[in-house]
Amino acid sequence: MASNHRQGAARCPHCGKPAGQPGGLPGHVILSGLMLAAAAFFYFSPERGAGQPAATDLPGGGRLTEQRVSYMLSADGAKECSPCLAAADKFARDRRQAALAARTRGMALIPAGEYRIGSPDGVGDPDERPRHKVHLDAFYLDAREVTISDYMKFANKVKANYPEWAEPGGDFNVETGPYPHYKRVLGLINSCQTCPVIGVEHRDAAAYCAWAGKRLPTEAEWEAAARGGTETVFSFGDSAKGIGAHAWYEGNSMGLPRPVGGKAPNAYGLYDMHGNVWEWTADFYEKRYYDRSPGASPTGPENGGEKVLRGGSWAFDPGALRAGNRASSAYGNDDIGFRCAAGKADIDLLVDGDLGL
Repeated sequence: MASNHRQGAARCPHCGKPAGQPGGLPGHVILSGLMLAAAAFFYFSPERGAGQPAATDLPGGGRLTEQRVSYMLSADGAKECSPCLAAADKFARDRRQAALAARTRGMALIPAGEYRIGSPDGVGDPDERPRHKVHLDAFYLDAREVTISDYMKFANKVKANYPEWAEPGGDFNVETGPYPHYKRVLGLINSCQTCPVIGVEHRDAAAYCAWAGKRLPTEAEWEAAARGGTETVFSFGDSAKGIGAHAWYEGNSMGLPRPVGGKAPNAYGLYDMHGNVWEWTADFYEKRYYDRSPGASPTGPENGGEKVLRGGSWAFDPGALRAGNRASSAYGNDDIGFRCAAGKADIDLLVDGDLGL
């Protein structure tokens, strides 16, 4: 004979749907759903303020009281409430996925793991050796280089960090400055808002990334991402043959940067990791740094006179575009740009905040 409790609980007290069959959902789903139900109590509480659904607006009518939440968290409640708890579980997953997508729009996820950094003997320059393995935590990287349009929205918003060609009163300002360095690309600056921003110093690139809630990638992160999961000279193989399908360089650029994303991406979905513009990284440059680079999440020397550049540019030959090639500078130029990164753990924390967790 059924117990009095079973007779009185034929429908879920949360949503009013018929009870699930005993043992209908896996234990981990039920546990997850129960915790979500508790969260729903607070999420739908009237105390959240105007514009939020009231407790009486819940499906099936009635108020999601503490007594009902207590029942839902009990073993008996798990059997009765499995249909709506499964729906709550899906709701929470979908909501988190949407928040994550908003935070990482335009970025690619580079998985955690062990990556081989540097070049083997006989390839490249001495500062690329010894080739060594490093472990990197998962991180996101902009799929495309930061464009003139995106960067100028930032500079005009903060009224600072202007590119050299737009700096008010600056020596290289294309309208008022005495030095003509950027005047030859004035037409591109005015007409190609989807071209990579150029003429930004390292501090300007770092400021933009911070404004966007991101950061510059470390040198090791940049190389791991550029290789696209391979250990070859380029992400598409060891030979430069066919590089024109993957990169803007001196052989096809006609002496100018080109709109971002115009060539084939690598296996991670990243565009222009070879060519178009050199890209700033977060690290100081040191010629023999690889002799002492740590085996996990290296961040470069503590100080130095120049910052690391990677990727080559529209003005260089294919050899400069190799994934392992290292360069450096203390100044901006008409072939230097950047893209931003963000640690996966940092993004997860921001998403938690977006969801009020």
